[in-house]
Amino acid sequence: MFSGYLSASNTKNLHYYFVESERNPSTDPVVVWFNGGPGCSSLDGFLYEHGPFRAMVDNSDPSNPTAYLEAFDYAWSKQASTIYIEAPVGVGFSYSNATNPTADYTCTDDTAAIDNMNALKNFFTKFPEFNTNHLYITGESYAGVYVPTLAEAILQDGDWAKSGKYPPLKGIAVGNGCSGNEVGICSWGPQGQVYTTKYLMSSGFLPESLKNDLNTACDFPAWFNGGEPSQKCNDSVNLLNTYTQDLNTYCVYCDCPDNASRSPHSKIFGVNHVLLKNEPKASPSVELNACINSYEASMYLNRADVQAAMHVTAAKVTDWHVCGAAPGWDYTSTRPNLPRDTYPLLVDNLNVLVYNGDWDACVPYPDGEGWVGSLNKTITSPWHAWDANGHVGGYATKYAVKGSLQFITVKGCRHEVPETQPEKAFVMINKFLDGEAF
Repeated sequence: MFSGYLSASNTKNLHYYFVESERNPSTDPVVVWFNGGPGCSSLDGFLYEHGPFRAMVDNSDPSNPTAYLEAFDYAWSKQASTIYIEAPVGVGFSYSNATNPTADYTCTDDTAAIDNMNALKNFFTKFPEFNTNHLYITGESYAGVYVPTLAEAILQDGDWAKSGKYPPLKGIAVGNGCSGNEVGICSWGPQGQVYTTKYLMSSGFLPESLKNDLNTACDFPAWFNGGEPSQKCNDSVNLLNTYTQDLNTYCVYCDCPDNASRSPHSKIFGVNHVLLKNEPKASPSVELNACINSYEASMYLNRADVQAAMHVTAAKVTDWHVCGAAPGWDYTSTRPNLPRDTYPLLVDNLNVLVYNGDWDACVPYPDGEGWVGSLNKTITSPWHAWDANGHVGGYATKYAVKGSLQFITVKGCRHEVPETQPEKAFVMINKFLDGEAF
């Protein structure tokens, strides 16, 4: 394993944690991972989802709890070399060494894409032995923006393919991901409210009488396209909120961890739940709890000896947590519609997997199914169960494109899919890397 910094510019330093494949690093693929937020660290994926260790805390002595690492059976590094990048600059241990870092810490979707590409170029300069391995870019949540925009930047960069210094980009995988600031759940407009409402209507959290009222009172197609819902629809959604407001939006069938921070659903995006600058309002609005657990990872990563071993002391971070950034850090969402503007290029050139845990109300699976469907590609394999070691892993749809495009659900999974079903997530990533159909 390696940890240190990748230069995204003369002043921007992105922290990376690299784990060589435990199988055959000379030929196995290289997988890049991003968490979202924006403002959440990719070490969340490393320590809570699919890294070779999980962060744990020994509370046997309540006066002196001790953080440690425990080996994890379903690490993605068992089949691929994995790079966890804390991005954009200012998130986690990533930092700017500019005299005045304000400009560096003023981030957008577009600056993040270029910075991430430059950081990857720096990585393969440091590790040229991986320049011929196949490259895959993966991530979840707001990384649904980071991943495709980085892939787009690489495909459009003349130096990447021609120089021979960087590996061929083969595919991307986006989990429970955003698709732009004007479409889907992350637009915080009517589309997201419709997806969340209809998702919760498919659950056992509401009485059938309320579901009937919602279907009668709400013209969902008109609402989805910006129409003003009726007062009866508003009243019904407000009643829905009384049943669901205490649920964990990231995992509606899970309890919030004892040490988790809580915030209203509408404030989950952005460092410390600061709303995106261009966030529109929608009425009515569905509210749930956003529970973010940083207890174990924070206790471990704030240890001085751990930071020294990870070579991150230059960042001078004393209060690392899953979703936290440098003072003055700011993010503006600038990409309106990735299915319209970016994915046509990607699905013609790459293996594209879009996956959603079906216990997630933050970015519920109807959102992913909806925006993938909006690409208007011919379905070659309609909705069907896919296999995970003899069990139903979830459901899949395959589309006809020049590259590859599949949308899948992962059964019994939260917003962070590997956290609840690591074995299914392990099967999923290996099917994806092997180019298999689900």
